Amino acid sequence: MKQKLKLFASSLALAFAGQAYAVGPTVTPDLILYTGGGAEQNNVFETIAKSLFTPGTIDYYTDQADNSKGRSFRAVYGKLAAAAGSLPAGSNVLIVYRSLGGVFANGIGPLVRGQTLPYFRVIGNATLISAGGNPSYRITNTGLTDPKAPDIGLANEELALFTGLNLPSGVAPVTAAELSHVTSQPLYAVVNGIAVTNNLAAQRPNGFSKAEIAAILSGGIQDWSQLRNAADTGNLPAGPVVVIDRNFGSGAKAAANQYFLNNPGGLAFGGTVDPINLSGDLGDPVNYNEYTVRTEPSAGNVPSVLDGVFAKGKRAIGILGLENIPTGASNWQFTSIDGASVGTTTFNKAQAISGRYDYFYQASVNTRKNAVNGQRYHQNGTPWGSVITAFINKALDPTVITTVPGTILDPITFPETGNAALDAFRAKGTRFGNSTAPLQLVE
Repeated sequence: MKQKLKLFASSLALAFAGQAYAVGPTVTPDLILYTGGGAEQNNVFETIAKSLFTPGTIDYYTDQADNSKGRSFRAVYGKLAAAAGSLPAGSNVLIVYRSLGGVFANGIGPLVRGQTLPYFRVIGNATLISAGGNPSYRITNTGLTDPKAPDIGLANEELALFTGLNLPSGVAPVTAAELSHVTSQPLYAVVNGIAVTNNLAAQRPNGFSKAEIAAILSGGIQDWSQLRNAADTGNLPAGPVVVIDRNFGSGAKAAANQYFLNNPGGLAFGGTVDPINLSGDLGDPVNYNEYTVRTEPSAGNVPSVLDGVFAKGKRAIGILGLENIPTGASNWQFTSIDGASVGTTTFNKAQAISGRYDYFYQASVNTRKNAVNGQRYHQNGTPWGSVITAFINKALDPTVITTVPGTILDPITFPETGNAALDAFRAKGTRFGNSTAPLQLVE
């Protein structure tokens, strides 16, 4: 009996110890920080946010009914590891992130215009999934929102690229006056990729040329038999091309438009090509029995849709960043472009570092420096302003950023550290903050 009581007391102590470390959704935060951006940066956001907190004190929130990581909403809640302005170490800080609809809809437009986003309410509105797990809690009622303008906007492209067709329908580009409200800090480079179903990869093990991908994304190739096989002994077997595209306003979409279609970079010379989904989706997005173009509002949807195409026995190509790595159960992989590769099922940075693979663009973190529409704005010296500064400093910390697949360090933003492991992530080329410029080797 004594032994049983001793074991019970030990397990009870462990339970209370675990509860002491977790903040939990019943505790009112000392500060809530609102951030927005693209789904391609969900993992980057989470990595930056958790680096502000003491390990063991962190809870992760999702809106997914299946308890998986959020595709369009994530939140990280923990105790500050170090003081930030007047907020002492140990303060409870909740950082929420919204990504549904892409970079412009969450990390640029609302930031510069002071427009609110429908963040899910976290406090008092979450159900425990697994103590200490990731995610730890699921949002109970996604109808309960906390409308706020973002304090921080993450973008996997420079803000100036969001013009013309890279904007959501009916949305005006930001003006010079609006941009004057924003401080934009260049960050790491985001490596983009083209994902293909495994059955297509088997027929094209050496990948595709940049021109072929451009033709597919612009609608010029609608049946796989229009392409030669890898051995150049004949055409690929006939079958409808399936394109899993992204919505306008997405950073991954903007990157693909620029890299493959020279749009909007070639506007001054009339050298642009429009993507096929500019006029809307096409075909059969259920069974894929005909040429199909399907646009997804979040990068998190693309992998499962590719798996779905494979399950139907069809072949697809999709726009996706290298932050998203296939799992052992995935039926898709990344393909090479013009013979250059950054890995198929893992991230191999070598050819991006050398510039051989140049499908990457520089990310930025953006904050308001002036009040817009009555919304608060970045101002050092106030508690939330200091946490914003701490967030940006972590985003600029190579020991934090290089833990996320699909990121490399821009040589202008990240000087040599003397640490060989970190310096191995430094690209030898840069576009000097202009996505429409060619990559220039500087080292």
